[in-house]
Amino acid sequence: MPTFPPAPSTDFTADGSACHRSGSLIWVPLRSRWVDTTHAPEEVVRQDWVRRLVVEGGFDLSQMAQEKRTQHGHGSPRADIVVWSSAEARSAGAAAIMVVETKATEGEVIESDFRQGASYATAGGAGFLIAATATAYAVYEMKPGFPGMATQINDWPKKEDFADPRRLDKLKHSLRVFDRDEFQKLLADCHDLLRDHHAMTPDKAFDTISKILFIKLSVERRGAARTFRTDFLDAFESTRINQKVSAHEELFNQTKEAFKGDELFAESDRLDISDATFRAIVAKLERFNLSKTGDDIKGIAFEQFLGRTFRGELGQFFTPRPVVDFMVEALDPREGELVCDPAAGSGGFLIRVFDHIRSAISADIERQKTEAFERISSDYPEDATEDQLAERDQRIDEAFAALNADLVPMSADGRPADTRVGKLARECIYGTDKEPRAARTAKMNMIMHGDGHGGIHAHDGLVNINGVWEERFNVIVTNPPFGATVTNAQLVGATRESDVPDDSRYSRRQTERYGDAWQAGHRAVVQARHSPILDTFEIGRGKKSRQTEVLFVERVLRLLKPGGRAAIILPNGNLNAVSLGWLRRWTEGNAYLRGVVALPVETFKFSKASVSASIVFLQKFTDKDVEAWNDAWMAAAVATNPEYDAQRQAALTEIGGKALTANGAPDVIELIEKLQAIGVVRKFEGYTRVPNNELVRNAGTTKLGNAKWHGRAVGEAATLKKELTVALKTHSKAVKAAEKELRDKLREIDVAQTAAMWAHVREHFDYEVFMAAPAGVGITATGETGAHVPNDLPEVLTEFRRFQPWRASNTSEDGF
Repeated sequence: MPTFPPAPSTDFTADGSACHRSGSLIWVPLRSRWVDTTHAPEEVVRQDWVRRLVVEGGFDLSQMAQEKRTQHGHGSPRADIVVWSSAEARSAGAAAIMVVETKATEGEVIESDFRQGASYATAGGAGFLIAATATAYAVYEMKPGFPGMATQINDWPKKEDFADPRRLDKLKHSLRVFDRDEFQKLLADCHDLLRDHHAMTPDKAFDTISKILFIKLSVERRGAARTFRTDFLDAFESTRINQKVSAHEELFNQTKEAFKGDELFAESDRLDISDATFRAIVAKLERFNLSKTGDDIKGIAFEQFLGRTFRGELGQFFTPRPVVDFMVEALDPREGELVCDPAAGSGGFLIRVFDHIRSAISADIERQKTEAFERISSDYPEDATEDQLAERDQRIDEAFAALNADLVPMSADGRPADTRVGKLARECIYGTDKEPRAARTAKMNMIMHGDGHGGIHAHDGLVNINGVWEERFNVIVTNPPFGATVTNAQLVGATRESDVPDDSRYSRRQTERYGDAWQAGHRAVVQARHSPILDTFEIGRGKKSRQTEVLFVERVLRLLKPGGRAAIILPNGNLNAVSLGWLRRWTEGNAYLRGVVALPVETFKFSKASVSASIVFLQKFTDKDVEAWNDAWMAAAVATNPEYDAQRQAALTEIGGKALTANGAPDVIELIEKLQAIGVVRKFEGYTRVPNNELVRNAGTTKLGNAKWHGRAVGEAATLKKELTVALKTHSKAVKAAEKELRDKLREIDVAQTAAMWAHVREHFDYEVFMAAPAGVGITATGETGAHVPNDLPEVLTEFRRFQPWRASNTSEDGF
């Protein structure tokens, strides 16, 4: 048992900055006693809020109470701290004005964990609820009526706010979006500083801000946040011995080392700004904790700042957010699935995937919390004692805390945690982009949204790197670059973006992370070094060039596991240009076309890559699908061969006869008849069918054999044969014309049979395809988005979700 010291003479320390502490004891002024926090860590948070209500809020202890229940019994909700309008109102049992519920855990406020306080506030008629963890809090205005109706506001009301209805009304309408706007404004202010102090272009300024944000994040994760403060910089400046190395250069060098494994910065990267500029930016950012600021605040603020800064300069790296949301929701990536964007740009798709899956995990944890709450509550009788109710509440808090642990992406040392969200961040999200600035931006964007940046690499998306290799991913979502060309002069390994290390250290690191599965993809790159990138693709092999977006179609399908699903934005020319019919047929033989959503022409007008495009949904064939496709082609050959072989034979007889007789020349016919009379004839040996070895399935190629002599050509026959040979040479133009006609006809028959075979396959391999052409997709031609911009995609998504089960119920094949 601890020894309790005398009661302190004041409720809090002399300056009001802290609660009285003595070892593991804390003074509880509302109870006028010391409490041991060894097994009650929540008491520390609760008493700090009692102190804040008094010191910062101006409330009196006489108008407060702690650990109050609405009534005694099984279902009675408890509040950690209750505040009344006055001591008299408390004594009279009037309705409270504010309730505070606290938790000992760290991290963001999870609304459902505070149902006790919300229930008390609702039942007791309190107008406000403060939900607080050890490191964060959220404030809610409680609405009358249906239980649980609440609106989050920006800050908690003080005593003077309750005394002035206008102040209180203003506070109620100060919504949380203020924090997001403030953070975004700070980023814009930093951008303006760099522009004004160093005449930086927007892209250079953004690179610099990104580096500074990485410094801040790095020092926070290392527990060295004090080094990102103006007082530290001032002290460093006054005492530094080496005048050649500034504080910000040293901090950036440490940051580069901390993120070395991510290959985020080149060794030559520098933070090329003045000491004064760095200090000015630190002064603006030092009061923010990036590690603990809500992901929805810093993530969306960063993304909006990013879009406003770069939409003109680097528009090719952006896909409009409404389009991104639609594609990810339509694909519906699930927990445990591996997702890749091989042309990640600024990371918009991967961020949305991360949010989508994390939301699903959160929903599942909420379900488990409800079950835990009901299960634990059922263990206690209706007339439970206060001690039993306290035990129940503690068990519920412990169960919630254990479940909430799965929502934490990072451990205390800055590494991905062994949790559900931690595994999502570390093991499931991958992306590449060959533009280093885009890759770095994507990493920072991911960090701001809750992490998952470790799988993003500055690398050519057409070449394997680290965790990105063939047949690894369940889901691919991408908007590849349009209009560029890959030529046979672009070689694997010729640039940093198209090569991978091949040393023992790299191999050891990859094996530790991915096991042996990565080796086949790695060997493919190593063996292809100094060869054209084109030659690593079926549709590029032996070609002089291919359009980049065309190659990405094959890349997407190769990255997918059998049965994997993809959404890819493609120029409409890929879908309807006659010259690219081969690509559509090649794709049709490798994947199901699940949907096409034509985007309006203004979708990409804001960017340099202004082009008419569509979203194409694909599902890669499984082995079973490949077998069914091959069976359909065999059946098509069996069904069409008799008809078209008869046509070939008829052409051989009719047109072949013209070639043998020089189109009916009398002198040739006379000689042929004389030879036939003595048993010597000249005729075509028929034709052979050469199987198709090309990219796209077809009926094969018909090859015409040379005309040959039959019978013994001796004596008179030999003489006649020589005369016929001379006669045919005399009529060579007619002979060649007839032979060409025959070959053209056979080619025509091949084409016709190919069309018939495709028709046969499509009839027997038939399935429905979702088609839509929304008039608006949430973005204007100038790049403006928002609730006021027409957006038909939510309705299209609803119809797409209805279509998929309908299609599956009417076909035998699986799909999404």
